[in-house]
Order: sequence, then structure tokens, then C-alpha cells
Amino acid sequence: MKPQSIPPLLSVLVIAIVGLSLISVPVAASGVGTWKSSTSYPTNIENQSCSVSAGYIFCVGGTGNGIPSGATNAVYFASLSSSGVGAWKATKSYPEPIYFQSCKVFGTYIYCVGGVTTSGPINAVYFAKLSSSGVGTWTATTPYPATIYLQSCVSGENYIYCVGGFLAGNNSNAVYFASLSSSGVGAWKATSSYPTTIDGQSCRASGGYIYCVGGSTLSGPIGNAVYFAKQTSSGVGTWKSTTSYPTNIEGQSCSVSGPTLPSYIYCVGGSTPSITNAVYLATLTSSGVGTWKSSTSYPTNIEGQSCGVSGGYIYCVGGSTTSSPITLTNAVYFASV
Repeated sequence: MKPQSIPPLLSVLVIAIVGLSLISVPVAASGVGTWKSSTSYPTNIENQSCSVSAGYIFCVGGTGNGIPSGATNAVYFASLSSSGVGAWKATKSYPEPIYFQSCKVFGTYIYCVGGVTTSGPINAVYFAKLSSSGVGTWTATTPYPATIYLQSCVSGENYIYCVGGFLAGNNSNAVYFASLSSSGVGAWKATSSYPTTIDGQSCRASGGYIYCVGGSTLSGPIGNAVYFAKQTSSGVGTWKSTTSYPTNIEGQSCSVSGPTLPSYIYCVGGSTPSITNAVYLATLTSSGVGTWKSSTSYPTNIEGQSCGVSGGYIYCVGGSTTSSPITLTNAVYFASV
């Protein structure tokens, strides 16, 4: 299904989640601007989970020196602007060292699901309040239905939706969702299964839809399939196939330009299985994903980084630049979108 055409330059309203303020942000259909280096992360890092909210970026856990021994419980945050990322500051540590978890912001809270600790995969879910002073106390909430990692979660409409991953040690097509509030996460419920078992995909939400790009399975190679589905209070609707990614991909980081449709999705790096610096973008509508377009390449090959869009810019943190041997980086880059 082909999305409706949109003007080459469109102003959309981006909701700043914390404070619920509205900011008019230009969205460039031509792609990503020149990448610029910014304030380095405090340590080399990959497989952390970063979220942007109200002009700040919050990064949780990750691995800094091997898996799983290098797992960290450190949490850092920094301000965001058109000049890049400000000084990184340490804030309240996660309850345990963690990587391969999926963290999402909704309202003034961050929610983190599953992941791998130095003792193995967990089903724990924690949440904390966000502010310009950092992250508040982490509190345990309703556990995930099984141990989970390498899943991809999105938030929207007072709910969190988590897709695939290694569920109880097996590559899974399971999708679960739960309500979100200042009291934590509600009861998890199963909803429409993903069309295939999947991990390492990147899912993002916009305009009441969830879009998932690439990923891999235990029994098959890395894929380029892209699927989307409607988000509701009853779960996820029927998954539909849409425009395939230009190459097989996993471990990339995708971000969307805003909470309303039409919007854009930007995907950076990943493994094809060779690590790549390619960047692609496409339009998002209720009909699916439009034609993927190549944009300004990332400054280095990268996978396992974490990217987010805020205020008309995309910011990417850390990652691995080579896979054999694994070479981690603390580099942070940003570009206009």
C-alpha cells in the first residue's frame, strides 16, 4: 500500500512529553543533515537504552567491556539543543547492571522492560520519574510474562507495547501490552502475534501505529521485512507488511520525527551482517511506510547505538564500530532532520 504524497517540507507539532508543551518543528523530507560530533558519553558503551524527553536525553545501562561482565547500572542524562548534547551527568543508578533492555518514556516517567544482567536474562520491569535534575528512584512494577531481552518496546495512548525478543530463552513472535501510569505498569496481556519470530528489530510508534523494521530469527538470516499495526487500548491490531528496508538489517536504531502522522522514520547503522554506516528515511502514514531513501551516512560504521529525535535533530550515542573484535565507542553525533 502506497502512502499518500506529502509536501517536501512540512511543519508538524511535536509534543514535548515532559511538561506537555507544544513546539513547532520543521521536518525535512530531504533527509538527515551533516553529522556533527558532540559531548562524548562518559564511557565507551553499547546496548544501552536511551530516551529523549522535553529537551533531555536519558541513557540507561549498557555494556562497556564485554558481555555480560561489562554490564553497567549507570544512568546518565544531558540536555539537548541545536548545538548538540550538553554535559553528561550521572543520576540514580538502575537497580542492577543491565543491557539489551528496552526503555520508553511516557508522561514524566521512564519505564524499562527486561534485559540481561550479569546473572542472565530477567523479566523485571522498573520505572522512575524524570525531571531536569535527572532520574528519580527506580521502583519495581509488574514483571513481564517471561524473561525477555532484545525485544523492542514502544509507548503511546497510555500503554506500552513490546514486540518479539528472546522470550524465556527462545526467539519469539509474542507481543504483549500493558497500561502505564504514575503507579507503574499494569497487567501484561498478550495481543496479535508478530508475523515471524524476531529479535534485534527496531520498532517505533507514531500517530497510533507501531512500525517495526528488520531483525533476525534463530532459524533464519537477518531480514529486511517491515510490518506495521494499529495500537489500541485492546492491544495491537493485525500486522501488515509494508515497504521493505533497502537491505537486510538488525541492531540499527530507528527514530521518528513526531507523534502525529504523517511523520518520518530515520534508521541509522546496524548489521547487514557487516556493520554499516548507512542511514535511510521514509514517510509514515496510516497506510504504512513509504519509499526508503538513502541519506547522509553516519560518520562511522555503527551498531548497538541508541538514537532519538528531539526538536528537529537526531542524536545518537555510543555503539560498536567493529564486530571482530568488538570495538566500542563513546562518540555522540547529531544532525538536523
